[in-house]
Amino acid sequence: MGLLEKAGEKKKEVKPKGKVKAVAKAKPKVAAKAKTEAAVIKKTPVKAKKERKTRERRVREPRVMPEDFTTAGRAARTARRLVDFIVNYSGIVALVAVTATGSFFDPTLFLIGALIPIVLNMVLMPIYFKRTVGMFLTRTRYVTSKGNYPNWTHLTFSNLTSLFLMGGVIGLFMGVGNGEKVALIVGIVLLLVVATDYVVTKLRYAAGQQQNLWDTMYGCWFVVAERIEGSDNKLISRLESLGDWGAKKGWSGSEEDDSEDSD
Repeated sequence: MGLLEKAGEKKKEVKPKGKVKAVAKAKPKVAAKAKTEAAVIKKTPVKAKKERKTRERRVREPRVMPEDFTTAGRAARTARRLVDFIVNYSGIVALVAVTATGSFFDPTLFLIGALIPIVLNMVLMPIYFKRTVGMFLTRTRYVTSKGNYPNWTHLTFSNLTSLFLMGGVIGLFMGVGNGEKVALIVGIVLLLVVATDYVVTKLRYAAGQQQNLWDTMYGCWFVVAERIEGSDNKLISRLESLGDWGAKKGWSGSEEDDSEDSD
């Protein structure tokens, strides 16, 4: 029995050796596969990255007033602002003045009547005629660097500066006097727009460009306009007749004309 037990133990010890040999033989196959895969990777050509073409930046030409036009003089500027202010805001100023006296009335009809000239002079006329009543009276217009009219919204924003000033002052007084925070914030914002317009105007004038904030944003200049001759539109003919009357009063012309009048 002892010999048989020893023979059985020897057989058990031999079996694992066969397994180990099988595992050892399998290892070179894995290494061979890894070598073949590496060889395939080396053989496959690597695609070269396409070089991106650098786009040349276009040099923006500076906006300059066209040589065919002449800058409007100080008299034309002052008259235009005064006339447009009267046309646009005379009704609003009168309504605010009456309300400030403490009289009680229904302001609806008066407010509608005050808004009509604003819509006409600040929206409809810029859309259809590219000019306001004050510009027809002083025979002036705005021109871009390409010799065209700017977008009609330019005239709307230009005429809103006075409204921003009045609204800012009223909001500031209401906020400080009555403690209304919303009115105070609105007043400060509106006055900041007016202050920005003032600073930009000073800087542009110092640079030799007679432009305010809105002129700079739209890239346009306030120049002398020519009279429209032979128009079939009766309204335009009447508006042009305002220019004849303004010219007699000395409210139109260029800066050279202003200097000649002062001499």
